Amino acid sequence: MKSTVFLITILISLFLTACSCPVCDIVDNRYPKTLKMIGVPEKIKEKVDNYIAAKTGEDFFVKYVSLNETASFFDSVKYYWVYDISIPGKEWVTGKIDLFTDSLGNIDQLMEVNGIPDCGTNPNGCSFDITPNQAFKIAIKEGLKPGIKEWSQKFLWNAKFNRYVWQIISTLEESQGSQGFRGSGEEIIIDASTGEKLDFNEWKVR
Repeated sequence: MKSTVFLITILISLFLTACSCPVCDIVDNRYPKTLKMIGVPEKIKEKVDNYIAAKTGEDFFVKYVSLNETASFFDSVKYYWVYDISIPGKEWVTGKIDLFTDSLGNIDQLMEVNGIPDCGTNPNGCSFDITPNQAFKIAIKEGLKPGIKEWSQKFLWNAKFNRYVWQIISTLEESQGSQGFRGSGEEIIIDASTGEKLDFNEWKVR
């Protein structure tokens, strides 16, 4: 009798682990389950592609935007989509588009949509011509203080200005003690396509 119960238990376990979603693989055991996207129905992906291409322009989308299947997932309720932006010859361009849709591919209006450049109405804003070295020189010209360590420099999406920028941060002072990190410095935000200074701020952690 014990051997029969044991066999049934094994069979049930094998059945459960063998089950698979038609468009995804289970990658962890959280609830709702997080599922890696594999073989997403073309009509769903096409809907998301068209949404992005409507803003970037078809030509930019086809040439430089691609779905990152590893970073994207399906949580049994909604899709989380991640697209990468990369431009040959401009290795510093590491754009990331991310958004949520329902199971039919409709954009979730309650969640943020990040990283889609509006190339359709502003082509010059999608050239990303400012190299890391040029951004560095602009920061110097605009008065960013040298500080006590190497500057932090990142190419990233800025939701406030709705465009890709260079963020350069200097550190003027820092310490590490029983109360954790303390420091201060400056930050400059530079348009990654035009080189325009968009913002200049002081930062403090106390």
